[in-house]
Amino acid sequence: MSWSEIERLTALVQQIEASERLSRQQLNHVLVSAHSTMIEGSRVTVQSAFDFLVGDEAKVDPRLPWDGYDMLADHAQALDLALRWADERRLPSVHLLQELAGAVMRTTGLQTNSILGTTDAARGDFRLDKVSILGASSFPNAQKVPALVEQLTQQLREQMKQAATLQEQLTLAFDAHQQLVSIHPFNDGNGRTSRLLMNYIQHYYGQPLTVVFREYKAAYFSALEVSRQTQDLTQFRVFMQAQHIKSLEHQLRK
Repeated sequence: MSWSEIERLTALVQQIEASERLSRQQLNHVLVSAHSTMIEGSRVTVQSAFDFLVGDEAKVDPRLPWDGYDMLADHAQALDLALRWADERRLPSVHLLQELAGAVMRTTGLQTNSILGTTDAARGDFRLDKVSILGASSFPNAQKVPALVEQLTQQLREQMKQAATLQEQLTLAFDAHQQLVSIHPFNDGNGRTSRLLMNYIQHYYGQPLTVVFREYKAAYFSALEVSRQTQDLTQFRVFMQAQHIKSLEHQLRK
C-alpha cells in the first residue's frame, strides 16, 4: 500500500504547475530544516522558521532562544549546499560528508578535547572518543569510523548509479540515513547530517524531500534503534515511507 500511495502522490506533486511547485518546494525546505532542528531541541516553530528563512528580511521571535535560530540558519544553509551538490551530480565521498557535517554545525559546533586529541564539529571532524545516547545501544569504536564512512560512501557511489525506480531511489536514501546515523561518526550533528544525506540523495534523483516530523520523534528514534539492534531495516523503512507520504501530502496542500 505504501509504495503505491507514494507513487500516486509523487505523480500529483509532479503535475503541479512549475511556478506553484517552486513555492511549495520552498515551504518543504523550511519544513525540513524546522523539524530537523526541533528534533534536536530547537524551540523555533515552523511558523517562526518560515518568518526567519523566507522573505527579504529575517524575522525573529524575541521570546525564543537564539541558539534555535543559529541551528536553523546552519541547517538551512547546509540543506542548500546538499541540494547544490545534487544538482551538480556530485557523488558521495568522505570529504563531502565531513563538509556537510561542518556546515550543519557552523555556528553551534564546539571543540571537543580528550587525551586522544581535539576535534572541531564546525570542521566536520570525526569523533576520537566513544559516544553514547540515553536509550540507545552502543555505536562503533571511534577507530573504526573513518573506514566505515569510506565503506558507506563507496557503497553509495555504486548504488546511486544503479537505482532506477522510485522505490529503489527512496529506499537507498532511507537506508543511507540509517547507516550514517548508526556509524555516528561525529561528536554532534549526526542526526541532522544523516537526514540531509537522505535529502541530498532524493534531490539527486529529482524526488521531493522527506521531512522527519518532530511530533513523531519518539517513533523515529525507536525505529532507528530497532533497526540497529536487529540489523534489519524493515521497521525503519516502513516508518520513513509514512513520513514521506506525510511530506508529499503537505506539498499538495494549497
